[in-house]
Amino acid sequence: MLYKEIAVRVKAKNPLMAEIFSLMSRDEARHAGFLNKAMQDFDMVLDLSGLSQTKKYTYFEPKFIFYATYLSEKIGYWRYIKIHQHLAAHPEDRVYPIFKFFESWCQDESRHGDFCNLLLKTDRRNIEGWQAKLWSRFFLLSVFATMYLNDLVNRKSFYEVLGMDTRQYVEAVLRDTNRDAAKAFPVILDLENPEFWARLQDCETSMAAIAQAQAGEQPKWQKAIAKLPHQLKLAGHFLKLFLLKPIAIDPASVR
Repeated sequence: MLYKEIAVRVKAKNPLMAEIFSLMSRDEARHAGFLNKAMQDFDMVLDLSGLSQTKKYTYFEPKFIFYATYLSEKIGYWRYIKIHQHLAAHPEDRVYPIFKFFESWCQDESRHGDFCNLLLKTDRRNIEGWQAKLWSRFFLLSVFATMYLNDLVNRKSFYEVLGMDTRQYVEAVLRDTNRDAAKAFPVILDLENPEFWARLQDCETSMAAIAQAQAGEQPKWQKAIAKLPHQLKLAGHFLKLFLLKPIAIDPASVR
């Protein structure tokens, strides 16, 4: 929907850019179509077509969209390809036909990420200077921490059904995405620093405690009080993770 909306809005000013976004929207719509068909097998329906009419638009500077979308597409590539590789080696774990399409899907994600990389480089301020370094660290940490906590706290059973080790899978995806980010960002995270993984593991405990408090039957104000110390602990970990020394990338490699 994001790509389609951009294609419509820039068509008059830049037809070539509009065509590229339209093609990427086509790819994502194909993925969504397969997922919608799959959900019907489980009596689930999700209709996104009305969002553009029912949700208010929030404006973000284009560079923020490019940072976030680049990482979303690249991390999607590594997620899909690693699941595909595992199931190719263990076809007995392919519990549903949709996994047959993951190899072609991951190539779509990689191409989209490469295009967002080019968009970032159209303005040197996106990849040079102290602000670019701070934004790169912010988006890397945001995307990595989100995947790490979602998969290890909320989705662990899914990967176990596929016969995968969730922690090994998540760490491998983050490492490969971080390595890819060196082609686009002026800095990347230091994933060899043991403090990075130790703090994320502590965050798992806090997230589980927050989920437990939220699931209780207490009034909302009691839940808020119960969650607050864990939320503050999470904030402290995220701040310290953000302040960890990153790895600087040779500017020539991202030109």
